[in-house]
Amino acid sequence: MNTVSVRISAAVIAILFLAGVAMFPAPAAATDLAPLIDDDPTPVECHATELFERAPTITGFSGSSAIVEFVTVEETPPGLIRIGPFHEVGGVERPAYRKIVSEKSEEWTREHRILVDVSALESSAYGSSYMDNDGGIVAYRLEVFDPTFNVVRMLDRRFRYSRSGPRRDGEYVAEETIVFGPCLDRVGPGYFVVSWETDTPSFGGVIIRDGESERVVSDNRADVRHEVLVAGLEADTAYAYRVQYGNTKARTRWYDVRTAPDAGSRTPFTFAFASDCRSGAGGGEESIEGVNYAGLKAVLAGAKAHDADLFLFGGDLINGYTSSEERFLTQLDSWRRASDQVAFSMPIYEGMGNHEQVGDYFEVTDPEHDGKKILMYRDRPGDESVEALFSARFVNPPGSCYGNAIPGVERSDFRGVEHRGPGYGETVYSFNYDNCHFVSINSNYWVTGLYYSHNTARWPSDHDGVAYALGVFGGNREGYVLPEQLKWLELDLDIAQSDPDIDWIFVFTHEPAFPTGGHAYDAMFWRDEERTGNDGLNDLDAPRGDVIDMRNRFWSILSSHDKVLAFMCGDEHNYSRTLIDSDIHTSYEAPVWHFVSGGAGAPFYAQDTTVPWTDHVKAFSPVNHYCVFHVDGRRVGLSVYATSGVLIDEIEDLSAAAGRSIDSAPQTP
Repeated sequence: MNTVSVRISAAVIAILFLAGVAMFPAPAAATDLAPLIDDDPTPVECHATELFERAPTITGFSGSSAIVEFVTVEETPPGLIRIGPFHEVGGVERPAYRKIVSEKSEEWTREHRILVDVSALESSAYGSSYMDNDGGIVAYRLEVFDPTFNVVRMLDRRFRYSRSGPRRDGEYVAEETIVFGPCLDRVGPGYFVVSWETDTPSFGGVIIRDGESERVVSDNRADVRHEVLVAGLEADTAYAYRVQYGNTKARTRWYDVRTAPDAGSRTPFTFAFASDCRSGAGGGEESIEGVNYAGLKAVLAGAKAHDADLFLFGGDLINGYTSSEERFLTQLDSWRRASDQVAFSMPIYEGMGNHEQVGDYFEVTDPEHDGKKILMYRDRPGDESVEALFSARFVNPPGSCYGNAIPGVERSDFRGVEHRGPGYGETVYSFNYDNCHFVSINSNYWVTGLYYSHNTARWPSDHDGVAYALGVFGGNREGYVLPEQLKWLELDLDIAQSDPDIDWIFVFTHEPAFPTGGHAYDAMFWRDEERTGNDGLNDLDAPRGDVIDMRNRFWSILSSHDKVLAFMCGDEHNYSRTLIDSDIHTSYEAPVWHFVSGGAGAPFYAQDTTVPWTDHVKAFSPVNHYCVFHVDGRRVGLSVYATSGVLIDEIEDLSAAAGRSIDSAPQTP
């Protein structure tokens, strides 16, 4: 098969990738792009090749040493493993690495084997847990030098073992292990959902403790993935839960959980928002299997320290952009590992970004640029679509909390051929928490586009190239919200607006409606300097070319519901707070805050002061950060913290700061 994923070129791809599209000028418009692709084109592979062909696994024990085996795609020097227990402090659970074990070989090889002596942790110096319990869960980090990129690659994993007999001399056995979770999901007034995944199929259940009484709730499925609804509880009440799993009925430690307040009780609560933790540019923990571990862990731990009851994450969890479903899922799993540090007690609601992309890639010669390439991609149908894979990996609400199903399948008609998009799955949903309504919108549904590689003169924001790709494959433009989703959104907001228990509505997604730094050439603007100067794209002759009309339709829906207080997004790796009102467009009714919070670890963007709404930008910062919203009845405050702990923005009352009166708005019809 034709391929563009050789390891030498991958290094160049990665450099350009981390540099960021906005650092390069928009390419000149092509005057003509004649059809270059056959009716039945052959896909090519596209990805920056991973170092690990087979991830580390525990294949057994040799005495008191766990046998860790893995395979690299090319010969590498010996690796090393750090091991330690998990420690939980203040609702954050992290590994405490204490011992280092090196591979007993001096040869460069592809097939690796490391013996990890767990008895080294069975010491009173490191706590008595492993001794008292005849085993336990060991966290380990594998580090291997990657000779192509000249960096050390790291993978984080865990395993559970048991011991019968004395330390060192007893029999050590690898046991079934929870590899993801437990995760607390979809917390409501009297219920919550717990999910987890084991390394082998088994039955499992959730033990819920209320005072002195306990009961078990099981999903009655022998599987590796489990999702259990625990219902029949009191609202706004503290409980404890643990997960029981495996043939030995192993049990996790106890975790604390508090159910949501009754609808409309107006009990004070706090929620957090952040986005964009794909790999950073700093190396080490900033790039582990497509995720900036350091950035993600910092924002989640910060939100937990500020007592956030729930966390909204606006997409770009991973690097993505790959033709390999396996690599895509591996990266999503990497995100899940990093978020496990708080997910057992703070529910996280994930949204999908443009980097959550896996699909078919096609490479053709660009006639306008000396034989350089155009590399196009499209989403796949059915269960192989990004939306389906993303939905299967995370546990989010199934559609609207008001009973509306997910949006209908979108359609397009290009070149006289009708195309049908995939299902939205759990990428578009809404839920209520106390007196607030939250809505997740998918602004990267069914995307067709261009991929930036080392041998192309066209960037993802190239208007003619994207229009050509859309004309060939159908699909959707990045940042474009299609009619079925808009119809779903309007209906959901109509019901929330009429709900007397709801005071405020928060809508979150990935793509900015009003970009302020780094993504004016796409998002919901698609600036086209050659055609319209600093204005956005509105070309009815281009596929999905009515970007500004679409954005105005979208924002008019938001602003016509005066309970909508804020729109939150990412994509741009910075923080900005912008007030969008009728001064920007006459169809915008109530003023709505537009927050960009893409500071969870992806490479930063500076401010773009040439966009038309610059005078409406009230705050901007390029540092890694997260937002904390404090809801107290109809008063909603905001504190924005850099991951260093510095307060970078604070508003006591968002409604008043937007020129609204808390007593007069919003009003339920």
